[in-house]
Amino acid sequence: MAVAEAVLPSSPPPPPPSRIVVVVLALVHLALAPMLALGRVLCVAAGALPYLGFALAWVISAASAAQVVAIRAWGESSAAFLFLQALVYGGLKVLIYSILVFVALLVLLACVAYVIAVVSGSTSEFKKIASGAFTRESVADLFRLPRIAVLGYVADVGFFLLTVAGLLVAMMSPHVEGSMSQGEMVASVIMDVAAFGMHATACFVIIPALVLSVWRGDQVDRKAPSQLC
Repeated sequence: MAVAEAVLPSSPPPPPPSRIVVVVLALVHLALAPMLALGRVLCVAAGALPYLGFALAWVISAASAAQVVAIRAWGESSAAFLFLQALVYGGLKVLIYSILVFVALLVLLACVAYVIAVVSGSTSEFKKIASGAFTRESVADLFRLPRIAVLGYVADVGFFLLTVAGLLVAMMSPHVEGSMSQGEMVASVIMDVAAFGMHATACFVIIPALVLSVWRGDQVDRKAPSQLC
């Protein structure tokens, strides 16, 4: 009888109680809920910052173009020119700060996504997505510009060459003490036209084309399912 009992296989261990499984799942859900909420907030902020940057760039370009007109109309000591100058400087500062905040949000968003992957047990999927985000095609898409924006940059090259031509005219013109010579006046007009053209092209061609391209990319990304955004 004792030999028979020794030959019989031992019974498997009892399964864990269902209450323990429910508690573990509840704890995992409680740990993921705030991280998912934080991730969605970061996604919304990171998605809105590029449009803020484009708006600031548009304001800077428009104010810079208006500065050229203000100098011609009222001079550099006028209230309109000083206001536009302060607007340009303030816009540049806010634009730089927004770029730094955008980079910090991207880093924080990546950290939150990794923590969610660790808690949910899908770190391999996270690494696969992260490695796929930096392929040759994805990097090429970042530097692919809309055709209208490329035409705007080509026009800016023409205005830049016009600025160089104005500088050459100013250098070759004889200098008159106490006043501007006719050549210097012509050079000043040429450079003002070039500066106005560059900023106007940025306002009405380049920046709208880039905004439309980013908006279309956002619409495509929203169709793809995502756990975080």
